Amino acid sequence: MPNLNFVGKSKVVNHHREVSFRFLEKQYGSSENMIIHGDNLLALRSLIATHRGKIKCIYIDPPYNTGNENWIYNDNVNDPEIRSWIGKVVGDEETDLNRHDKWLCMMYPRLRLLHELLSDDGAIFISIDDNEVANLKLICNEIFGINNFVDRITVIVKPEGRRYGFFAKTHENILVFAKKIGSLSLNEIEVEGKKYDYQDELGGFNLRGLRNRNVRAFNSSNRPNLRYPFYVDVEHPNSNDLFEVSTENRDGFLEVWAQTIDGLESVWRWGKEKSTRQIQDLCAYRGRDGVIRIFQKERKLTEMPKTVWNDKNFASIVGTREIKNIFGKNVFDYPKPIGLLKQIMTIATDPDSIVLDAFAGSGTTAQSVIELNQENSGSRKFILIESMNYCESITAERVRRIDGEFSFYELGDPIFIDGELNSNLSRDLFRRYLFYSETKKEIPPMNPDESTLLGINDGIAYHLIYGDLNFNSLAQIKTRAESYIIFAESCMIDQLDLDRLKIYFRKIPRDIRRI
Repeated sequence: MPNLNFVGKSKVVNHHREVSFRFLEKQYGSSENMIIHGDNLLALRSLIATHRGKIKCIYIDPPYNTGNENWIYNDNVNDPEIRSWIGKVVGDEETDLNRHDKWLCMMYPRLRLLHELLSDDGAIFISIDDNEVANLKLICNEIFGINNFVDRITVIVKPEGRRYGFFAKTHENILVFAKKIGSLSLNEIEVEGKKYDYQDELGGFNLRGLRNRNVRAFNSSNRPNLRYPFYVDVEHPNSNDLFEVSTENRDGFLEVWAQTIDGLESVWRWGKEKSTRQIQDLCAYRGRDGVIRIFQKERKLTEMPKTVWNDKNFASIVGTREIKNIFGKNVFDYPKPIGLLKQIMTIATDPDSIVLDAFAGSGTTAQSVIELNQENSGSRKFILIESMNYCESITAERVRRIDGEFSFYELGDPIFIDGELNSNLSRDLFRRYLFYSETKKEIPPMNPDESTLLGINDGIAYHLIYGDLNFNSLAQIKTRAESYIIFAESCMIDQLDLDRLKIYFRKIPRDIRRI
């Protein structure tokens, strides 16, 4: 598989693992929906502890790197060449020779974390224009796997075209990758205006020919098991002028085979065993040419999504109008339309899925989740991450104004700095991290009668002792448990006594687990 090399790649391939864990500090709210203010690399790293493998649908709309944006590379990568980029606005092609390298260095670790968060049956949808689509495809091939590429969707966002350059550009792209293509679960979409033409005792249906129309690829010479006769009761049409069919010869029934086209004997889409098992889903019809054809009763008003989306509700101007209707003025440049995000979620989510948007912008994803839930009684949850200061005034405010519920978070202090325990970490945060790193649960309220106790989980009592673990400090432990994990700076009790007392010693900071 061809790989893409770029300046700084070797320094960012594993940078997502070097990012220090931080707790997400709730500011207000009691909803499971989350809006997180902070650098999305740091926020994604924190979500790994609670949401790894749980996100069914990820949508991101990262900077397109057109040269007209004011995005800044700020990742704290420990490399002199990359560090020289930090805090500087990325320029255009003529003024910034490393602009594509910077964009790739920014995207790579974020995509690595997004890959970890995605569920096995989930997919990520990435909006991008032609400036970086080729580079993005290559790094996604590396991170998600080339076999997990699902498709590239063309979205018509400006039908009249942007009138500059050599062609009036009308489209943007959405790259779609699966976590595991074999486990991917996507939904069909409703077809506007489609209705049922026929009715029977089971309800409405339309007709879909059972003959495989790709006769050159599928015919009796290479699919002989799909070439067999049906038997049709042509003497007794029902109220729909359709005929009963059977896979077994019956008195008075006419034998019908798939047609011969250009000298090739056609075959059916279903094998005889399936046709026999689902015979109630089949019928026959005599065409104007007199030919009897076999049909499947298709009981759905949906179809497989296409790769070109040309809905007028997906145009960029629609997103601008939608947010203007909420705020009374233009407060955000180029917000995505609600319809576009609802289309993605219709395809990629179940009613109880979690949707993540790591470049949340104006908050279209949140509104789309809320509206889709209202339309089909769903209980989808959203997680939005936005680093800019408008996270509160626009992203969260938009959700408030449509009466949506959410909890708002800020990023806490890093637990580790340059691989070492943060010396400025508060005692409460340190206690919280120790218990969480061992149990993946929040620490219970402190017991004033037993200050060393962090909490009890699955019969194990967790304690933190500042200083030495010795028999004097051990005497402070009052709550009895099946066993004990005790954090301390050193241990003055020999191993035989520790084993007898079912105590497991954790040395600070050596034995602190890294999340």
